[in-house]
Amino acid sequence: MANVTPVTSLRFAATVLALLTLLPFARPASAVPTGARPLSGGRLIEGRCPAAHPRCIAFTFDDGPDAFSTPRLLDLLDRHHVRATFFVVGHRIDGDEPHHRVQRGLLREIVRRGHLIGNHTYHHVVLGNLRPQQIDEEIDRTDALIAHATGGRRTGLFRAPFGMLSAPRSLQAVDARRLTPAYWMIDTHDWEARTSEQVVTRFRQELLAHPNGGVVLMHDTRPWSVSAFPMIMGVIARRNADLVAHGQAPYEVLNLDAFVVPRGTEPLRGEPGQRRQRSGAAHAATR
Repeated sequence: MANVTPVTSLRFAATVLALLTLLPFARPASAVPTGARPLSGGRLIEGRCPAAHPRCIAFTFDDGPDAFSTPRLLDLLDRHHVRATFFVVGHRIDGDEPHHRVQRGLLREIVRRGHLIGNHTYHHVVLGNLRPQQIDEEIDRTDALIAHATGGRRTGLFRAPFGMLSAPRSLQAVDARRLTPAYWMIDTHDWEARTSEQVVTRFRQELLAHPNGGVVLMHDTRPWSVSAFPMIMGVIARRNADLVAHGQAPYEVLNLDAFVVPRGTEPLRGEPGQRRQRSGAAHAATR
């Protein structure tokens, strides 16, 4: 039997990825229109439920798309009739390698299936550690890549890596582009988990801490997070059955366009509520 070198294995994997771009993706059972509210223009998504929805859940997935895990997540979202928001890291869709081409195709598929897309910078770095021109490039380069991959579609949504947007130069860059920062209320900490059960356990804990729900932070680059998604939907279904049995409003699964609120004249805030309660080490890194 011939020896298979690591280089040969990589070439084989690249060929498989390239062939994946030729395969049709499954169509959703029912497309739900998005964009009911403007997503840009200097608005804000704090993460808590809108006033019209006493209990709600909105799924957001950061750091992708990923050639291996995102397609499965898209099928699971369709199966549960859920529309989500994907915050895209630019370097994943920039390049001529087969996985870059696959991931650009996935970006188009995300849009086609009725999901929303947001900018998550190019390199996924703490913006406050960069010079102003580097911050501009992190945002603008990713915005251009998203537009190119999706036929000119521009996103008004922005999520800073780690939710850290407190340095004045970072805030100024987002404000100047009239982007809408999107924060969260429920952090599954799936980036430090290693099993889907750990992700689900954390979700349950967060839901107890935030009984009205809100925006959920997950990552489509983690296979255990993808596996956890239908389990989390089961948690919500069981919680809803109990709420309805006691005459209370159930959780509604929404998308981020329902969370947009005008920012008015208030200053642009830097971090999600949970992180703002923590002490100075994280903040020091952004000054």
